[in-house]
Amino acid sequence: MAPILFHLRVALYTITLLSVSFLAVFIGLICTLVGHRLNTNYFVARTFWHVAGPIMGWKFVVEGEEHLWNMESTGGEGEGQAGKKGRSAVMVGNHQSFVDILYLGRIFPKHAAIMAKKSIKMIPGLGWFMLLSGTVFINRSNNKSAVASMTQAGEDMKRKRISLWIFPEGTRHMSAEPDLLPFKKGAFYLAVQSGVPVVPVVCQNYHHLFDGKTRFRRGTLRIKVLPPIRTTGLTAADVPDLMNKTRDLMLATLQELSGPPTPPSQTTSPAPLLSHAGRVGQYHTSTDEAAVEDAVGQEESESEPADYVSVNPTKSRKSNGSTVSHLENQATGGDGATRSGDGGVKKTRRSKRIAIAMISDFFLPVVGGVEGHIYSLSVELMRRGHKVVVITHSHAQRKGVRYLSPGLKVYHLPYLPIASSATLPNFLLFLPYFRHIILAENIDLIHGHGSLSSFAHEAVIHAPLLGVKSVFTDHSLFGFGDAVGVLTNKLLCGALRCVDGVICVSNTGRENTVLRAQLDPSIVSVIPNALVADKFRPDPFRADPKHITIVVISRLVYRKGIDLLVASAPHICDLFPEVRFVVGGDGPKMVELEQMREKYQLQDRVDLLGSVKPSDVRDVLTRGQIYLNNSLTEAFGISIIEAASAGLFVVATKVGGVSEILPADMIEFARADEDDMIRALTHAIHTIKTSSYDPYRAHERVRGMYSWSSVAERTEVVYGRAMSDPRMDTGERLARYLALGPIYGLVLCCIIAIEHYFYWFLEWYDPRDRIEVAEDDWDMERFDEVSSRQGKVVSFSVRYDGVISKIH
Repeated sequence: MAPILFHLRVALYTITLLSVSFLAVFIGLICTLVGHRLNTNYFVARTFWHVAGPIMGWKFVVEGEEHLWNMESTGGEGEGQAGKKGRSAVMVGNHQSFVDILYLGRIFPKHAAIMAKKSIKMIPGLGWFMLLSGTVFINRSNNKSAVASMTQAGEDMKRKRISLWIFPEGTRHMSAEPDLLPFKKGAFYLAVQSGVPVVPVVCQNYHHLFDGKTRFRRGTLRIKVLPPIRTTGLTAADVPDLMNKTRDLMLATLQELSGPPTPPSQTTSPAPLLSHAGRVGQYHTSTDEAAVEDAVGQEESESEPADYVSVNPTKSRKSNGSTVSHLENQATGGDGATRSGDGGVKKTRRSKRIAIAMISDFFLPVVGGVEGHIYSLSVELMRRGHKVVVITHSHAQRKGVRYLSPGLKVYHLPYLPIASSATLPNFLLFLPYFRHIILAENIDLIHGHGSLSSFAHEAVIHAPLLGVKSVFTDHSLFGFGDAVGVLTNKLLCGALRCVDGVICVSNTGRENTVLRAQLDPSIVSVIPNALVADKFRPDPFRADPKHITIVVISRLVYRKGIDLLVASAPHICDLFPEVRFVVGGDGPKMVELEQMREKYQLQDRVDLLGSVKPSDVRDVLTRGQIYLNNSLTEAFGISIIEAASAGLFVVATKVGGVSEILPADMIEFARADEDDMIRALTHAIHTIKTSSYDPYRAHERVRGMYSWSSVAERTEVVYGRAMSDPRMDTGERLARYLALGPIYGLVLCCIIAIEHYFYWFLEWYDPRDRIEVAEDDWDMERFDEVSSRQGKVVSFSVRYDGVISKIH
């Protein structure tokens, strides 16, 4: 399939190139007639870029572009501005393939021509245009002819005050490694002879996007234009030095642009996850990470508006300025806040109040990781002074508007889930409810959760229409080859095309989301999950001292690795007579567990509890000493840190983001196969037998590593970045959607167009001035009073009358 797709994209690129080439002939004729023949290359280059760029999905970030346009201070004969009186320079760039025409289309200035081999004149369309645009053709096989062409080019440059583009390598050089071929001297002789500066231009190595054989992918590349190199006063004897100097500068820049990206936890996350240097007993935050965090914090404070004060990222420091591990530092609790002696938290900085709408198909009363994350984050953000409402679908007994303790307002819209609490994508039908709530609640920012949530996707798409910013959190990992992954990734790619910020719960999740959704990594942050550690206090005396109990709490489905449990449990029971299993959870794999228990006569050693209520999870965990997680894919693994907080030693498959969440002495990893799982469990059993694992110390370490206060603080940084970004107009949104491809991109553009018409209809049918604004009278004193009590959920329902009616 990949070779077919490659050849199709090459054919599409070639057809686009030839089509624009024929169009360029007419552009050249028109430019000649109106007296702008010297700008023909500029207009044709931009035309090709605007046509082929979105079709092929290539974008470029250009640095130093002003050097191509202004030569006022070079002190040489080439002074001037492109497009006005003209200016002369020899522009040299690296030549990778015929796709270079794309990056030339993006940066090519006015009053410039190119140098090309003579054989191109024979290509229909492209050759005709080059003849009209003043291209300098050289015959490489005839040295005398080439020298004459260069001499004539130098004279034309000075007379017409134009610049000339040359590939000094002389031929294409496609390599996986960022490298340059030896330069030819012609371009530099020309610059010295004419007394004009040399302007080096370097395009990032794009072998990972296009290798000329098997792949032609979409992506974003960097281009850097280096400052002009003056040639005034140089002679022919100086040409070799000039050539070598230019090549060295370009090679260094190419390697800089094409080097490996900086680890995501060091650059784009408001604070790092766990450091992985060494994994020897405990994790430490490196000095480099701390320096990056300082720089990020300073940049945010300088770039954000005056009315928004960003929360400082997590920093833990000793009095002498050295870095302290944010996992082991209990003085700060790992969340960047100063803890007082009584356990309270003293916040030193507070961000501007934001009205936030949390939107997802996955929310209470259904219990799960995403549901708990949304609730806990919402409560903590309310505690920090923000306004938060939740928008989700209705349940059998939950419709209308309800309040959850300690005052979280939840809108249950009249949509029924089709599978696993997810609703059917509807796009336009969600807009009337979404618009009404956003306007009634004066929402500033929407925060969608879950790759499989239709509500979250549609909210992110609708957000720019209402002038609100959008952030999305991806809680899961998905593949690229299975049917679910292909469909989910395509929908996610469209939904997040215009999002203002993305959060992932692990570095592995970040890499997965960036690839699946074709995102710019700079907008994706890593913020882990958390837990309320006090709800998972250890109680070693509850476990049966005569036995070693292995606890499993999971949905009993294939993705959670229940087949590994079925295969390994009988062997462990045979090897260790004192071992017992306690399995909590329900699902289709329950039948296989029961069959395994019957087959091996393990009824007294494998206890199947069935579904476990959230309030009973801690009681189940404290029945054992070892927690087993068999999952085959896990973005984070909230159950793992809950078990660790409860004092259990953890055994887990090394998948997804699991390897990032606990120090090595608190967890034993296994491959996702039966033999290695038995080995890992054997190691854990011996650890418990030797009494070398301290449950209380484990609890205190987890308390220091993870807190919702830290998660909320770091999420505020992402919100601040999103709020400070300029708003995206409709034209830019359409261009971004169109870049997704000629079919899917057009489909999304049609949806956006219909969305706008439907929105204008709603503005007429349900004017804004008729929407009653919700009163906001919840104060922090009342919040603290309610949150300090362990009260039940306070709720009431409201019937729907077309749209959500107000609360009486």
